[in-house]
Amino acid sequence: MLIIAAAFGGFGTWASFASLDSAAIAPGVVVVETDRKSVQHLEGGLVKEILVRDGARVAKGDVLIRLEDTHARAMYDIVRGELDAALAEQSRLVSEHEGREDIVFPAELLARAHIAKVSKALQGQRHLFTARRNALNGQIAILEQNIAQFREEIEGLKAQQVARERQLRILEDELRGLRKLLAQGNVPRNEVLAYERKIAELAGERGLFTADVARAEQSIGEARLRIGQLEKSAREEVAAKLGEVQERIFGLEERLVAAEDVLRRTEIRAPSDGVVMGMQARTTGGVIAPAQEILQVVPVGDRLVVEARVDPIDIDDVALGQQASVRLSAFKLRSTPIILGTVINLSADRLVDPHSGAPYYLARIEVSKEELASLGELQLQPGMPVDTLIKTGARTALSYMLSPLTESMGLAFREK
Repeated sequence: MLIIAAAFGGFGTWASFASLDSAAIAPGVVVVETDRKSVQHLEGGLVKEILVRDGARVAKGDVLIRLEDTHARAMYDIVRGELDAALAEQSRLVSEHEGREDIVFPAELLARAHIAKVSKALQGQRHLFTARRNALNGQIAILEQNIAQFREEIEGLKAQQVARERQLRILEDELRGLRKLLAQGNVPRNEVLAYERKIAELAGERGLFTADVARAEQSIGEARLRIGQLEKSAREEVAAKLGEVQERIFGLEERLVAAEDVLRRTEIRAPSDGVVMGMQARTTGGVIAPAQEILQVVPVGDRLVVEARVDPIDIDDVALGQQASVRLSAFKLRSTPIILGTVINLSADRLVDPHSGAPYYLARIEVSKEELASLGELQLQPGMPVDTLIKTGARTALSYMLSPLTESMGLAFREK
């Protein structure tokens, strides 16, 4: 009896003072700190060429897959052609508005003049520019010719006016002499009256010439006004069309940006340096659905961390900064390596596994470079499974043994 009593006494003493570490056990997996890069395609399409396979190392910007670009390139060419035609028309209208002798095309358009559609657009606008200029100049030339004719007519009328003035002066001198002779009775009165009628006729003709000169000068003014109206009308027409074509250009430029983007996306490129995995496109001619994940790129050189799934029952005991033991179960060795890490992040809310429906909290555990170096030739790789023990504190053995009893008593005292 004394021996039994001594044994129980020794055990009780040990249970009361012996300290045991408590830990939360959580399965986990090795992941890249910045996560894998999922590669998708907005519109989807037919696979034209596959340039990489699973496990291939790629650099940021490398082409991974090419899609059929027939439709995308056709749409781009249509919009590009419409924009080139609109830019050529704008250049012609600006040159007309500024009264230039020839069209000044932008350098970017001339640089593509070797393209058949661009060359045709430039040539068409040159022909239209020449035709419109010749039509306007032709109308103005007719009016200028009319003005020249009116001027010649005025010169002729004025010459006849001068001749009539000279004749009037001569006849008036002769009339004065005849009136003296009439007063002396040396000439009959009828002769004097005949001279007076002749002078009156010449004076009337002089007045008609003056009126004709005025009418000719008025016609010149009207012709000049018509020239001004033609030029103004041409400028207003050009200004209106210029506004329309500029508005059309703005719309086409936006469409071209969108078409370029669609065409550029027919080459699926690596979002970062890394290793290709999870390739879904297997054969050329296959269909990629819009927004479908095509592959993943696992970044190279990024820090590796452990993502552990903590049971919601244990989450109250888990906190940032706690030490965790990471058991590398992926290595098939007689003695499974164990390294130490630190909890650096905890999910703010409970998560649910989409497959099993099991709830969990996600804990991120960082492993120091020194711990990784202790593995020697063993290398951690993303996707490796691990088992983690997150140290939550220390308790006595007696506390462990009595905790079920104390918890049951606590619940019993709360029951009504």
